[in-house]
Amino acid sequence: MDQEKEAFGFYFSAHPVDRHRHIAVSHGARAYTALSELNIPDDGSRAGATMAVLVEDARYRTSARGKRFMMAQCSDASGQFMATCFDDQVSKDLEEAAKAGGCGLITVELDRKPGEDTPRVSIKRIQPFEGLANLARFQVVVTISDMTAFAGLASLLAEHRGARGEVRVRAQLPDGEVCILLGRDFLLDGELVEHIESLHGVAKVEMKTSETRLALVG
Repeated sequence: MDQEKEAFGFYFSAHPVDRHRHIAVSHGARAYTALSELNIPDDGSRAGATMAVLVEDARYRTSARGKRFMMAQCSDASGQFMATCFDDQVSKDLEEAAKAGGCGLITVELDRKPGEDTPRVSIKRIQPFEGLANLARFQVVVTISDMTAFAGLASLLAEHRGARGEVRVRAQLPDGEVCILLGRDFLLDGELVEHIESLHGVAKVEMKTSETRLALVG
């Protein structure tokens, strides 16, 4: 992906945000091109939204009134756009994300002046996907058609621990289907799911919100 960005100026086959699609969807994130679907009056009113973006660049600017603000260049799979930020702490977070090439969920306010087709974006908050992934509860269910899949699956999952994701395996045995819980401490994302799908002996992979519930016991 980095080579594509360097050669073409944009991400061609995939975008860094794609690997976090499961988290973005669970938070109701909108693509940049979908912002125009929101009802944003041109009378100065504002609308709120959540987006999943890569922060490509962030630089401080000074307004005509002498107030410093952040101008961030962001992108998702649908396009690239500029956004402003007037909060000092959020501006620092954006600056750090840009230095690291980080992706995250941004909470934004949108407004539009008369005659403008696309809304202007003002960032109010950014949450790095790394932190959200460590807290998220997702479940991956792997259906296997060959027991040899366990070896490749174990090798892949060994490097993806330290979070709260749950992985289960379904296998068909002579006596019927069994479901095996491999653990509830995995760091799950779309890229890992794609790797699992490519393993020999894997018939199907499903990723969904975990149904696990924790209870307090007195």
